[in-house]
Amino acid sequence: MDPITHMAVGAAVGEALLGKKIGNKAPVYGALAAFIPDLDVLFGLFLHPVDYLSIHRGFTHSIFFPFLLAPFLAYWAYKKNKDKEVPLKQWFWFFVAVIISHPLIDIMTGYGTQFFYPISRYAIELNTIFIIDPLFTIPLLVGIIYILVSKRARTKRTKINYTVLGISFSYLMLTVVFKLFAMQAFYSAIERDNIQYERMRTFPGPFASFFWRGLIETEDGYYEGYHSLFGSARDIEFHFIPRNEHKIKEIKDSYAVGELLWFSKGYYHISTNEKGNLVFNDLRFGSYLGFMGDYSDFIFSFKILKNKPDQPYPISFNQEVGSFSVSASDLRKYFLTAWGRKESHLVATPDN
Repeated sequence: MDPITHMAVGAAVGEALLGKKIGNKAPVYGALAAFIPDLDVLFGLFLHPVDYLSIHRGFTHSIFFPFLLAPFLAYWAYKKNKDKEVPLKQWFWFFVAVIISHPLIDIMTGYGTQFFYPISRYAIELNTIFIIDPLFTIPLLVGIIYILVSKRARTKRTKINYTVLGISFSYLMLTVVFKLFAMQAFYSAIERDNIQYERMRTFPGPFASFFWRGLIETEDGYYEGYHSLFGSARDIEFHFIPRNEHKIKEIKDSYAVGELLWFSKGYYHISTNEKGNLVFNDLRFGSYLGFMGDYSDFIFSFKILKNKPDQPYPISFNQEVGSFSVSASDLRKYFLTAWGRKESHLVATPDN
């Protein structure tokens, strides 16, 4: 999820574990430690894009990372806070808990988290909550800010902290229930349209865990549709997106394309940009206006490059950063659709 959410979770967990002993230092230490795993983005400053793709949410998001880092942080905190009567062992488990909260939260989102790296590179993604969800984050932020500035008694602070933790994580569990309802709706629509499919995934919409996108893989491509939990499965309309894998047939065995296939878990569409470059579009992230039936601008795209012999990789890629912008009118239509209100939309399905 976003850094603010991770720091808010770390702060709340830190307050719960050591707030009674070290006061405001507990949420501050917790917030900073919970942010550390995302420092892996710094590797993107000097690594080749092909190598960096598997770095983010890799080792620093592994279950093993907290146990390797916590001893150093625990020793530092123990030396710095000798007057607080917190044993070294308790510092160790404090930092393990706040750091591991980061990948555990990320697992609930998309993208993929290599939780068992280096034993396995499989990137876990449960896709029950969007990477930014105010309904999850705001209660935690309000509670932590209150705790940091309040002069209330310790019992009051503890009660508030456990309350906001309970609210946010109850909502997180509720998103699992929402996902199950969404899956059932998409299965009904698949059966209605007699779609012969191989696998299906569902993804929560931005800022709205009650609005879902279904991606259904068939032999030649994918059907994509949207569903509001306030609507009916009868309202789901599917649009077909071809895979176009024939366009990468000659380079499919290259290391770079292999990394893209691994990253996308095989959900992709190959298109060609205005300069004639092949573009690998990761369909897990959808398109900016897909809810309106416009599939022409994908969110996660990689331009495939054929390099000179002196380059590290004969085939490589760069992530495409589009110039697409979302207007106030688009946002209005999005939230109306998310709440189950239908409007006529322009359909633009990719066929290149």
